[in-house]
Amino acid sequence: MGKIRRSNTLRGVFTGYVLILLGALCTFGIGIIVLFNILVNTGMIYPANYAERKINEAFDLLQNAEQVTKDMIPPLCHYAIFSLDGKVRGTDLSEPSVETARQVANHEQATGNYFYKMIPRSDGYVVLQYSLTPQFRSEFLREHFMNPQNLLTIMAILGTMTIIILSSVRFGKKIKGNLAPVMEAVEKIKEQNLEYQVTYSGIKEFDDCLSSIDDMRIALKTSLEQLWKTEQDKNRQMSALSHDIKTPLTVVRGNAELLSEMELTKEQKNIIAYIINSTVRIQNYVQKLIDITKSVEGDLNPREEVSTKDLLCDIRKQAEELAEVYHHKINWKELWHSQTVNVSYDQVLRAVINIIQNAAEHTKKGGTITVCVEEENGNLSFTVEDNGNGFTKEALLHGTEQFFMDDMGRNGEAHYGIGLFFAKTAAEKHGGEIMLANSEETGGAKVIICFPPDHNP
Repeated sequence: MGKIRRSNTLRGVFTGYVLILLGALCTFGIGIIVLFNILVNTGMIYPANYAERKINEAFDLLQNAEQVTKDMIPPLCHYAIFSLDGKVRGTDLSEPSVETARQVANHEQATGNYFYKMIPRSDGYVVLQYSLTPQFRSEFLREHFMNPQNLLTIMAILGTMTIIILSSVRFGKKIKGNLAPVMEAVEKIKEQNLEYQVTYSGIKEFDDCLSSIDDMRIALKTSLEQLWKTEQDKNRQMSALSHDIKTPLTVVRGNAELLSEMELTKEQKNIIAYIINSTVRIQNYVQKLIDITKSVEGDLNPREEVSTKDLLCDIRKQAEELAEVYHHKINWKELWHSQTVNVSYDQVLRAVINIIQNAAEHTKKGGTITVCVEEENGNLSFTVEDNGNGFTKEALLHGTEQFFMDDMGRNGEAHYGIGLFFAKTAAEKHGGEIMLANSEETGGAKVIICFPPDHNP
């Protein structure tokens, strides 16, 4: 890993977020106050004590005037004019407010959201109702909007919520961006990509995590490379040993066949037949073991244009030979159109023969194996059916797995799970697939394998 530069801590990031948030809230609060002061200074809003000041200015006029008229009432005030005996001479107050004003005139305590000012006169009293809250200068705004104090309070609350939400979203995006390299590193390892280069987040805790992930990546890569090398060596040794085993097996089989040509008793001939059959079976298993080690190593011959007729003739010939050894019949059907197909000749041949041999091993003596070949536009498929006991439920699920053995199915002979696995490997390397089923027509096993054309340029 390279050197990590200018990494901040999570504590520093959160502290920065809090400071920015507080700074934004303070700036917004100061802005609200400044706006309010500007509106007051320009006269668009009356200050909270404006009505009280105007009452003091008009006090003498209202007290000494011969008659109190509506135009003498200070702005932002409501009034009630009482005679000495308490009768109302004029008012713009509601009935409950008139009663409150009468209590004030009688020197009683008033309750509610409004303040009252009593002005004594020689012929009665004038009681003014007012509030100590800022008011709009415009009468229209006073009638249709809430007072500026409540309006600015709501603006402050909404602005504060907006600032908190926007700051939180911005902070969340920043943290998500800082966390992206960690998620990317985890995703790369999940995808088994161990060649990527770690990028840093700029946050110390995340970068420490990335450093640990990178160390793990390097250790995992080294371990997998060592494991792969070990497996490769083991497969090569197994393949070499398998080839070495084939030589003495060939000698044993050849000598057994020579002995079978001599004059022997019936019992001796049976023993020789057992030896030959067992030798053939061991040779087949050894060949399958060689095939599987090659498939594990990825030893797939490259695709090439091969003659469709030659390939099918070769497969049919080997299939008939296998059927003769196992005392079966081959029912061969083919329908093809292209003169050539783009496949790996050896791999297709081995895969199909493995499937046919698997059918032969699990079909009773004298059975019939049906091989149906279809080809169109380079897409080559084989369907192999036998009239044996068919696949068990477990075999249908796991029959193509390496070394799967289904001792309870078919004819009960030992099965080492190599043939169908090799066929599946060859099909998948061609971009195809293999499918296991039980034939509705014969009641035996049914295997379909296909080799699609190569679409790569």
